[in-house]
Amino acid sequence: MRRLIILGSSRAHGRSAALVEALFDACMEDYPEDAASVLSVAALSVTGCLGCDTCHKKSDVDLPNEDDPLYPCARVRKSKPFEHQCIMHDDMDRVRLELDAANELIVVTPVYFASVPSQLKALLDRLQPYFWSDLRTKKKRPCTLHLIGEGKDPWGYDGAVSCVRSALSCAGFEVVSLMDWVGKISPEGEILADADEYVLVDDEEDGE
Repeated sequence: MRRLIILGSSRAHGRSAALVEALFDACMEDYPEDAASVLSVAALSVTGCLGCDTCHKKSDVDLPNEDDPLYPCARVRKSKPFEHQCIMHDDMDRVRLELDAANELIVVTPVYFASVPSQLKALLDRLQPYFWSDLRTKKKRPCTLHLIGEGKDPWGYDGAVSCVRSALSCAGFEVVSLMDWVGKISPEGEILADADEYVLVDDEEDGE
């Protein structure tokens, strides 16, 4: 079992980063036999999608060896989304390897103007190559979305939820639960109250 945590904040240190650290520690403690990794958009260089559709064409790509921790999981191997590559090569190459190897995804992001930070949005837009495979039509891997903010935006965060769900669906993930931390974490990263949890999808584990 391999879990990937994506820190979607443009700030390397803050509320979101503090929560990611706590979640990573919990994963290590609760699932010591499993692997877990963290990707922070603040430390990544990911250019926005050009909309060129080059990824529509199939291309050959060398996969990691079977003993590599980032060898694609069974669901990804069956759908072969790696045959559709982006014309741009930046840190998104690493992101795709991590996503393909993950059995479970956790996304932690602040809410910016009812959506997500531009750095995270660029990463989500670059998931377009997955659209051309059949991965999006198959049973999806689970994702938990954690939303953070001060809670002063009258427009809420529905836009952020829709944006993340739409993009990750192409990559073979389904947001099965939403953790609402808005107004519950101090600027210093102290957790002031438990998150409100909303179950979005009843996930059934099929063992892959």
